Amino acid sequence: MPQYWNGPYRIRTWLRSHMPWFIINTGIVDKGENCEKENGHNEWYNKDNKNSCCYHCNIEREGQLWKEITN
Repeated sequence: MPQYWNGPYRIRTWLRSHMPWFIINTGIVDKGENCEKENGHNEWYNKDNKNSCCYHCNIEREGQLWKEITN
């Protein structure tokens, strides 16, 4: 589970998890550009068992990076 408030886009993630979908779809609380660029760190989730995506920004990377945290 992501740690809220400890990074540049964490508030947006919290808002997305607590707002109705029709408000989220307006783009008001979109993911940020890049956590690392804003002196934060990525928190990964499994996109398709081959690629990892960050909960907080639009970064997608090849590999199962979410497993590195859970093991």
